Order: sequence, then structure tokens, then C-alpha cells
Amino acid sequence: MSDDQRFGRRTTSTPGGAPGPLTAHRFEFRGTGGEFFRIWIVNIALTLVTFSIFSAWAKVRTKRYFYGNTHVAGHSFDYHAPPLRILFGRLIAIALVVGYNLSAALSPVLAAIWGILFAVALPWLVVASLRFNARYSSYRNVRFNFGGTYWGAVKVLLLWPLAAIFTLGALVPLAHRARDYFYVNYHSYGGKPFTTSFSAWDIYKIYLQALLIMFGIGVAMALLGALLMGGFTLTAIAGSDTAIKGVMVVVAAVGAIVLSAVWFTVLAFIMAKTLNLVLNNTTIDARHRLHATLSAGPLVWLAVSNIVLVLLTLGLYYPWARVRYTRYLTDNLTLLAGSNLDEFTSETFAAQSAVGEEIAGIFSLDIGL
Repeated sequence: MSDDQRFGRRTTSTPGGAPGPLTAHRFEFRGTGGEFFRIWIVNIALTLVTFSIFSAWAKVRTKRYFYGNTHVAGHSFDYHAPPLRILFGRLIAIALVVGYNLSAALSPVLAAIWGILFAVALPWLVVASLRFNARYSSYRNVRFNFGGTYWGAVKVLLLWPLAAIFTLGALVPLAHRARDYFYVNYHSYGGKPFTTSFSAWDIYKIYLQALLIMFGIGVAMALLGALLMGGFTLTAIAGSDTAIKGVMVVVAAVGAIVLSAVWFTVLAFIMAKTLNLVLNNTTIDARHRLHATLSAGPLVWLAVSNIVLVLLTLGLYYPWARVRYTRYLTDNLTLLAGSNLDEFTSETFAAQSAVGEEIAGIFSLDIGL
């Protein structure tokens, strides 16, 4: 299969306006569960010994491992955040939680005031966290950035969700699109903007398909429930209390399993389809774009198998679970470069250096969001 067939259109706009060919560069994750396990177990031990103080350093070590093992076009990503700034952000988050709990214990009025203050502060905290993580992330020595505003975050985190609630869910797809626009369109790479755009109908189709999946599974559940209840009724007529209790346990267990399966399936479907929609419509500086091929089935299998294995191993499988998930995402993501990446990053690095290294602004911090 040719690249034309695989990735669709093969032209994009260059700065001069002339179309240029797109060169495919696959993302690749080279880490292993065994390697990450050694980092993870040390992180846990030191976090416990230091009463969670080391958690900030643990986050940096983890991010550096995953960034450093994520490659595209022959280069990997890097993470440069100073752990002390992360620790400072987490202390702020802890102070907010402690303040709310103390207020709730003393007075409902104080708790309400703290709730309002938290709602007011949440957009700023999210923007600060996104800016922090972007500015301390790099590719080919060129930093990312996030330029989202407080009021933009207010719309995405508060106003759109409220509108979705008041319309009984009718605006959920539009709220989802607004959130994706906020996260993607305010990010940049060395000053070169990320841009994504797609129609409302594109995302409504995904949610309508998810509703159809729920409806289909719901019908199957109803039929299964009818069969089980028929067996329950026959058992009840037979008059065996032990048998009745056994059937009730089976009905409850099957119901819980089916509901969980429905939940995972629908969430995985929405996640895969919306990520594909967003990424396949994302461009970088109008020269390069992304191509994603995520599927709901593998995501459901990953989620279920990872959860089961983590539970069976009392949490010890977590490093392998995270590596499996990361590898699936990277294996299904491709960068389609519309110009020479060496020239692009050199040009971007020069522009970044001219502006200066004002990376650690006082209003950028990480609170673990």
C-alpha cells in the first residue's frame, strides 16, 4: 500500500504557498516494562521514606524516561522541569485540599466559600500546569509552549460543562470540541502554532455512534436479563432458598460484568474516535500534520487486561501496563512532514534563542493535573 493510499492527501501548504510532499515519520516508543519497573519501584520506595516529598523528583524521572524513549524522525523528546517547582505546586494543591476539609468541618458556609474560591482558581491552575509542562518539554532542543488564557479555561472547564448539563447532554460533543480546541490550538513548538479544526457534525457523529453501541448492548443485556430472570423464577417456584440466592449472585455478577464491558467499550470508542479526529486534523505551522489510527477494540483489550494483571500482581504489573499503553499510542501515530525537519527545527531553534530562555515564569507551575 502506498503512502498516498495510507495517509490520504499528500500535499500541504508551505510558507510560500506552494504545495509540498508529505514525508511520513512514525512515532516509536523504545522503553520496556523491566526498565521502567526499576525506576518505578525506586520512586515508590523513596516517596514513602520521604513522606511524599520525593514524589516531585519521581514525576520528573518518570517523564524523562517516557519522553526520552519516544522517538520520531530519529530524535527523542526531553523533559527539563526542576523538581522543586513541582513540589511547590503540589504544596499549593495540598493546602487547598486541607483548607477545604478544615472549612467543611467547621462550617458549611466556609466550605461553600472554599468551593467557590476553588472554582475560580481552577482555570488558572489548569493553565499554569499546562504551560509548565509544555515549556519544560522539548524536541530537538526546541521547547514547546502553551499560551492559553484564564478566560479561555473558564469557558472550557466551567461554562461549556454547565451548558451541557442544562441541555441534558445535547451540547456534550460541542463541549468536548471546545476542550480539544483549547488544549491543541494554544500549544506551540518553538513559536510555531499547533492548529486543529473540524466540524460540529464530525464529533456529533462519534457520540451518535456511541449511543447506538450503547443501545445495541442495552438490548442484548435486556434479553440476557430476561433469560436469567426466567431461570430465577423457575428456581423460586421450585422453592430452594439456596438456589434462589445462587441465581441472585449470578445475576448480580453478570450484570456488573456486562455494565463494566459497556462502560469500557463506549469510553474506548469515544476516546479512539475523538483522538483520531483531533490528531488527523492537527497541523504544525501549516507545514506538518499528524495521522492517528487508534481503534476502540485494542484500547478495550489494553484497559481490561492491564487492570486484571495489575490486580492479580497486587500492583506490580503497573510499569508493564503503562509501557503497553504508551507503545500502543505511539505505534498508531505518524508525523507527516511537509518540509525538511532539520531545516524546520533549525529555523525554529534560532527564533526561540532570539527570544531568550524565559521558560520558568513565576505563573507556571505543576500541581499534578
